[in-house]
Amino acid sequence: MHKMLHRKNKPILRLVLPALLIAFSVRAAGQSPAAKQGFSILPQLINTGSNPAAIAARDLNEDGMPDLITADRGTLFDLREERPANDEISVLWAQSPWTYTRELPPLKSGFGPWAVCVANVDGLKWPDILVANFHDARFRHISVFLNRRPDNLFVPKVFKIDAPEMAYQRQRDGDGQPLFASPGITALAVLDWNQDGLRDLAATAWSVDALVLMPGDRQEVFGIPKLISAPGAPRDLQAADMNQDGRTDLIVAYYATSEFSVWYGNGQGNFTEASRIPTRGKLPTAVRVADFNGDGQQDIAVSHCHATDNIVIFLGAPRQPYSISADIELGKDRKILEKEIRDLTVADFNGDGKPDLAATAFASGEIALLLNQTASGGMPAFDVQWIPVDRGKPRSLCAADLDNDGDPDLAITVWSPDGVLLARNDLAQKSPAAQKNSSR
Repeated sequence: MHKMLHRKNKPILRLVLPALLIAFSVRAAGQSPAAKQGFSILPQLINTGSNPAAIAARDLNEDGMPDLITADRGTLFDLREERPANDEISVLWAQSPWTYTRELPPLKSGFGPWAVCVANVDGLKWPDILVANFHDARFRHISVFLNRRPDNLFVPKVFKIDAPEMAYQRQRDGDGQPLFASPGITALAVLDWNQDGLRDLAATAWSVDALVLMPGDRQEVFGIPKLISAPGAPRDLQAADMNQDGRTDLIVAYYATSEFSVWYGNGQGNFTEASRIPTRGKLPTAVRVADFNGDGQQDIAVSHCHATDNIVIFLGAPRQPYSISADIELGKDRKILEKEIRDLTVADFNGDGKPDLAATAFASGEIALLLNQTASGGMPAFDVQWIPVDRGKPRSLCAADLDNDGDPDLAITVWSPDGVLLARNDLAQKSPAAQKNSSR
């Protein structure tokens, strides 16, 4: 059984300058004076399908309030079973601040929906829903639900990813059969890599060690997939301009080899991988991008899940980017898995202009709130607070202004019971009108 970390214990930050091979540890500072009350988890649980594994927030119907979308994965069973996983997407419509209704019946995706994102991919007015189906062996690898608001419906489209040249690389059962589906999509990013106005798609194919690139198409939404070899079990990715050349790049975390890399785009749909960098932890599952120290360079945050409880910030630089990093240990003992960080999100939670972090700690039933105290151009420093979750196990989270008071709140998916919890941001002092709106 994992040991629980008491709230009074503070995380350790380790700073490493690889060129000098120097490592030292410092204690994180205490709670910031700006943190008035922290976050308050509201009492209601919004029901979803089985085991919601991912969540996104976006105003889908132009009523000024962010709606919530969850990928309800269920449990992964044998691929030879009729239903090897759940296949539902829950759309939770915002009725007023903190009040949501679930659309029924839920949207039907492929089996094992693992990741969800929202973007306008068909050129019409309303944002659409995109889903990565991890455990689907029936060629429903990417589900797209086109948002047709005048008709109050979502039009489904399914995209198959053929990968005959990409062999299955992951675990097998006693009969030698794959435990997981192929190609095993685990992450999605929507971008316009050639600046033609069409939304392109990038994805990680975990089971076959590949990246998937799908160009935008005016008639079919996406064109024929192109696969690029990416050994090491690519698990998560983000799209951003990392070298300030005006072209979108891809940042990829590799689960099996505990590495990350930047794939630099040429603006025409081709990407070249730079040298891989160890993530300073085992089994990285999430990668996020932000300028954490305010020096104008994009930095990279990587979290680890099933072996170590740490988040590492790699600093961008014009020369030798990511050669300096700060290791934030959320557990008390690095050799013992206490927290199990399942998801990571970035937002400025306390309104100081610096990007903060929030993470789900599945094993200990908490949310880690990391408030950025980094000096401009300096090494990353965070005040870490723990938000206990008293219902279910927190699995994924996203940040959005759920009560229209100008501050990002949190929507958190939990397992057992299955649903979404809402956490109100009480960090900043609010105006009387905002306080009234937040209390609804």
